[in-house]
Formats: sequence, C-alpha cells, structure tokens
Amino acid sequence: MSGVSGVGAVGAGTGGRRDPLAVPVLEVEGLTLSLGEGPDAARILDDVSFTVAAGEARGFVGESGSGKSMTLRAVMGILPPTVHVDAGRILFRGEEIVSAGTTGPVGPRSRGAAAGRLQRLRGTGIAMIFQEPSVALNPVTTVGEQIVDAVRRRQGLSRRQARERALELMELVGIREPARRLGSYPFELSGGMRQRVMIAAAVAGEPQLILCDEPTTALDVTVQAQILALFTRVRDELDAALLYVTHDLGVVAQLCDSLTVLYSGSVMESRPDLRAAFDEPWHPYTRALLDSTPDIDHLEQRLRTIPGSAPTPRDRPDGCPFAPRCERVQDDCRHGRIPDTARSRATEVHCLHPLGSGPGGVPSGESAGSAGGSDADAATDPSTEATERQAAR
Repeated sequence: MSGVSGVGAVGAGTGGRRDPLAVPVLEVEGLTLSLGEGPDAARILDDVSFTVAAGEARGFVGESGSGKSMTLRAVMGILPPTVHVDAGRILFRGEEIVSAGTTGPVGPRSRGAAAGRLQRLRGTGIAMIFQEPSVALNPVTTVGEQIVDAVRRRQGLSRRQARERALELMELVGIREPARRLGSYPFELSGGMRQRVMIAAAVAGEPQLILCDEPTTALDVTVQAQILALFTRVRDELDAALLYVTHDLGVVAQLCDSLTVLYSGSVMESRPDLRAAFDEPWHPYTRALLDSTPDIDHLEQRLRTIPGSAPTPRDRPDGCPFAPRCERVQDDCRHGRIPDTARSRATEVHCLHPLGSGPGGVPSGESAGSAGGSDADAATDPSTEATERQAAR
C-alpha cells in the first residue's frame, strides 16, 4: 500500500442504491482464457464473472500474473494473438461484445456481430487508460493534436469545435494553462501531466466504461493522490463505470466501491461492498493480502508475508490454486473445482473453509439465500452494486 491512505480509511462512496432493474454497463460471464492450443495450452483465466454498474468503481487486485490485466484486455478486445477465449462471454449494456471462440485482438478483419459491436464501442462506449502514458502517446505529435484528433474521431466535430472541446477536457483533468499546453510534446511534460493528457484523450468520447490498468503505479504518492481524485471527478461527471486494476490495496480503498480478488486466474472473492470486504474478508487469500499491506496508522506492526509463490498457468494445482500457501488448507481443498460458497448472486467466495464460516461453509452472518452484513442489500440483484454518488453529495 502506498502512503496515500491507510487500508482502513476506505473511501468508497455511500448513498442510495441504483435502480435494481437497470442493465449493468458491463457483464462478464464465465470468462475463460487459455494461452496456446492443444495439449500445451495453459489456462490463464478460469470462469471469471462479475458486473459493473453505472457510477460504480470495481477494483481488481491480486499478485502479478493473477489475470487482472488480461481481464481488461479481454473486455477491450486487445488480447495477445495466442490467447483464446475458451468459454464465457462479455456484454456491454446487455449486448454481447466478446464471445467464446475469439482468438487474439478484435480488429477490422474479425467476424461476427459481437466483434463489430466492440469495434464501434472503442473510444466512445469503452475507453482504456494504460500504465505508461509515454508508450500510449505519440512522441512526435503535440498533446493538443492528439486530444483534438480523439475528439474529432469520436464526436464528429469540426477542427475548431474539437479544439474548444480539447481545452475543456484539459481543464477537466486539471491541466493548468491548457491553451499553452496544447503545443507541448509528451517528453516536455512530467509523468503526472502525461497521465492527465492520456485521461483527457480517453474520455473525449464520453465513454460509459473506463478500464484502468495500474495507471498510477509509476507516479509518486502526491501525484498519485491527485490522479485518483481526478478519476473520481471524471467518473462523477460522466456517470461512468470504472474497472480499476492494481496491486495496491490503498488505491482500492481510496477509489473503489466493490472488489474482486484474483489469484492464478481464478476469482477468490468478489464483494459488492468494499468496506465490508476490508472489515471482514471471507477468503484466506484476501485476508493475507490485507495483512501484508502497510498501515500508516500502525507502523509499529510487523508486516506478514505470504509463504511460497503463485503457480504458473501450466503448474496450477488441482483444487484451490491457493491451497499450497493457505494456512487453513484441508484435504478437500486439494481436489476438484472449488464452488462458490457465498450463495448470493452479488457475492462470490471460492473457499470450502472461509474465514468465520458457519454450517455448510457459509460465511458467518450469511444465510443460504442471501449475503450477510453490509452485502445484504446488494444480494438482491447484481445491478444494485453501485452506489448513487450524486445522492450522497
């Protein structure tokens, strides 16, 4: 965790729930990806499901190689050429944009209605912000030209109108003296300023879904805090759904409403209420991540480490992939597929012996038909996971 905020200082929004009948912005159902083909194929994502509603920020956390970034690339249709969608599908506003059988990136030569929808949505319905802006931005074109070009392509405005809109976007993302910065090249700007430029270009089409792949990792904590505040502002302005990948639980605490924990390509725990997940984690891996995170309010506490290392896709053990490193492991953890024991449509816990478990392996405070504690309301329908931020202001 960075020094931005302690994990205990969860910054998730509060307020009224959204319309339970509303269609989620994004639905991922049973997404399963493999690398390569035939007997040498390696499973890199296994039956991943979640939803994100308008105005919701869902954090994706886990160790390197857990499948976080690959999930975003699948949603955006920019999978590596050797990665295959074995099963599952992805829906945007109820319409399929990625289906089983897809291999590699979705481009002009891709066939099928889903691929066509995804291509039309890129930049307008869906935008992605990458970790390193110097790679995403053209080094020989001014930042103004790049933002103006994004506005013209996505909104169909004249060059003069696009320039005016570009200035508005630069102001939105906190770039001072935007008219002067229009003529700057990426190398003339700081890392934080380049990240702001990339965010401005990404939101030029007023997307309903913003995918963020560790965009603050290379920034110092002061600039990181500013960029996180900017994401919240942009999300509120557009009422956009946000999918945020990070290894930093402090960032998640500051920005997100809900949480999905991945390990070795599998969902360990998925909760609609971030605060409840931090206060009472149900999966041992979630607990281990929290215990290994520095807390600026308790610097005297010794950090705990997770023994061992995560398996590679080709070395995934049978049963729970976390079993070899888990302090609560029992014999039944090492065999077969681990079911979801939460028994709630909005919550997932893939553990046979969850923390605080009661009869039947159901986490304490949760009945067989609903989620307990802070997750109870959201259990009625996945689309109620987001909080109504405007009502809370």
